[in-house]
Amino acid sequence: MRLSPLDIQSQQFRQRFRGLDPHEVETFLELAASEFEELIRENGKLKETLARLGNQYDELKQREQTLKETMMTAQKITEDMKTSARKEAEIILREAELKAEKMLDDAHRRVAALSDQIVEIKRIRAQFETSVRAAAQGHLKMLDVTTEALDAQAGREENIKYLVTREKD
Repeated sequence: MRLSPLDIQSQQFRQRFRGLDPHEVETFLELAASEFEELIRENGKLKETLARLGNQYDELKQREQTLKETMMTAQKITEDMKTSARKEAEIILREAELKAEKMLDDAHRRVAALSDQIVEIKRIRAQFETSVRAAAQGHLKMLDVTTEALDAQAGREENIKYLVTREKD
């Protein structure tokens, strides 16, 4: 059975001959009850403080768990973002490489086409030079023929003059 301060104060003792001084017993019981009551109050306050601290501890434990979960989630998101960024960078790099290869292929095709055009232009130039030379040689031959014809005619005219002057003589 638990004792309360009231139990201590209301406790009655039997008196015997030459027993205890009732006044001292009562004074002591009042003092003990007062001290016991103070201890009960202090114990109650300590229990309240313990309960409050227990609640705070539980709340802090819950916050710690939430923070741990948040940090784990943030770390996972960071890793996912890194992985995603790497994949995106690889895709961009592959696309750039493909684009560069296509540009090189286009450039090679253009160089080949320009080379073909240069060969064609050289061929046309050679044909043009040949036809200009042929035309020039034809004109020179015509000039030579015309000069020879003019010389022959001049020779004939001189022969005619000579014959005409001889006949007159």
